Amino acid sequence: MILFMPEKDKEVFTMAARKAKLIGIEEAAQLFGKSVHQMRQYKSKGLLKVADCVGNKDLFNMAEVVLLKHLIRELRVSEGLSLTQISRRLDQMMGRAA
Repeated sequence: MILFMPEKDKEVFTMAARKAKLIGIEEAAQLFGKSVHQMRQYKSKGLLKVADCVGNKDLFNMAEVVLLKHLIRELRVSEGLSLTQISRRLDQMMGRAA
């Protein structure tokens, strides 16, 4: 599905997948190149799934964030899907609960 992932992102994905590293929404936003507000919108649409919580802080799996960045871009560009449609497609592809 992913046609292109920059080498830097491949390295981050591989490292995060090995360590199952959890990150906060600020770091997720930085990896995505989006604002924290946009990341909260992604979360509310079901695109970004919370992996764990510490207190009131949501934590996300870093490897999933890097992979989602590229999957979302690919689905928007190649198929012209809306964020809601992408969320449904990702749930099917990744076997995630909606």
